[in-house]
Amino acid sequence: MKTLVIIGAGFSGTVTAIQFLKHSPPGVRVILINRSGTMARGLAYGTNSSEHLLNVPVGNMTALVDEPESFLRFCQRRLSGVLASSFVPRKLYGDYLASMLDVAERSAGDVLLQRLSTEVRSLRPNENGAVVELESGKVLNADQVVLAFGHFAPLDPLNVVPAILAGRYQQDPWERNRAPAEIGRPVLLLGAGLTALDVALGFNQTNPGPIYMLSRRGLLPLAHRPHRSGITSVVGISEQLLSMLPTASNYLREIRRQVKVAANDGVDWRDLLAALRPATPALWARLPEIERRRFLRHLQPYWDVHRHRVAPETYKRFQDALASGRIKPIAGRIKAMDPGAEGMRVSIQRRGGGRVEQIDVAQVINCTGPNSNLLRVNDPLIVQLRDEGLLQPDPHGLGLCVDERLAVKSAAGVASSWLSYVGPMLKADFWEATAVPELRQSAKALACRLAEGFRFQSRR
Repeated sequence: MKTLVIIGAGFSGTVTAIQFLKHSPPGVRVILINRSGTMARGLAYGTNSSEHLLNVPVGNMTALVDEPESFLRFCQRRLSGVLASSFVPRKLYGDYLASMLDVAERSAGDVLLQRLSTEVRSLRPNENGAVVELESGKVLNADQVVLAFGHFAPLDPLNVVPAILAGRYQQDPWERNRAPAEIGRPVLLLGAGLTALDVALGFNQTNPGPIYMLSRRGLLPLAHRPHRSGITSVVGISEQLLSMLPTASNYLREIRRQVKVAANDGVDWRDLLAALRPATPALWARLPEIERRRFLRHLQPYWDVHRHRVAPETYKRFQDALASGRIKPIAGRIKAMDPGAEGMRVSIQRRGGGRVEQIDVAQVINCTGPNSNLLRVNDPLIVQLRDEGLLQPDPHGLGLCVDERLAVKSAAGVASSWLSYVGPMLKADFWEATAVPELRQSAKALACRLAEGFRFQSRR
């Protein structure tokens, strides 16, 4: 039986499986593999907390390109008063993906879906496609393989070794069964983005001690508006940017200029970013390597804080915690960590000056965001693919390189005939590739391409 193996069952892997089940010719087997054992959840939607809200309104979160209201209808069957502009708990989205996968499986006819809870140890090509070795030693033969892994644990910042040795450091903020050493004692979060916000608000409910948020620039999350403006389109910004010399500074100047002009016309800057979103892959592709490095070094933090925003309700709780002094943001960098009264004494140099101050904390939690640099990932499958030259890590540490069909490129730059990738590490080539609206397009395009390939083989 012809076989498609999908490795990873978070959003990208699940939606690729759903779309393939909808478009595949009969007589094909789909094997969906997830090492956590929980299908259709992934890191983003595996939370059980009702306080963790989606950062995108319900109306923009359908998983299926051709069914734009499917998530809205799902939510309305389970919660009262849900509108397209509502922000709902993330765990509900996990329920939605699982439900959609079940429906696709029941409707698949002669296409078989098999779910495996295990880890893939290696992938190697053979004359018919690939050999997939599982953790147990069992081997699967696949005609096509899709890598659909998402995020890896954050990299350890410098100077955290003393906290590691003292058992006061948590590398993965979502690791289960971990808490501050002593309830009520201070906590230091490394990072001030969306991950840090979620972790901080969780501690704000359960831990009466102070919560420090340390970041290099001191940028804090921004909110979506409670209600969208009546303006539905912004004309001209993408065309103007695409017509100019592609440099990071040119892009910045033009966006700032357009924001000022738009504000005079009553247009919110969020509308401007929304209008720019479809063009960002082309804008990224036009940047020379030196300009990409310039953007990543100087501008990416500012782009991220404006582009990736939080639900208004979440933002209000965050602002309340800031106003009360429960959450204490600090702009600066760690100079040293030493044993202290609370567990660790952390020396921090404030941004913009030479002043160093100390804070005592019981726990240090890494909230700097996921690691997408595959040269610094120790996952056995990634190490094997990397060491054998079967994938090409992006030189900027943004993911892995693919061609326009999402076929994985080897270390030599050759697109694979049997291995594809879909997921947030498409950012390396397309930049705007980490959120649902883009990933659902990529998942459908890849699933349809693979289905057509199986259909062609069946006619031979």
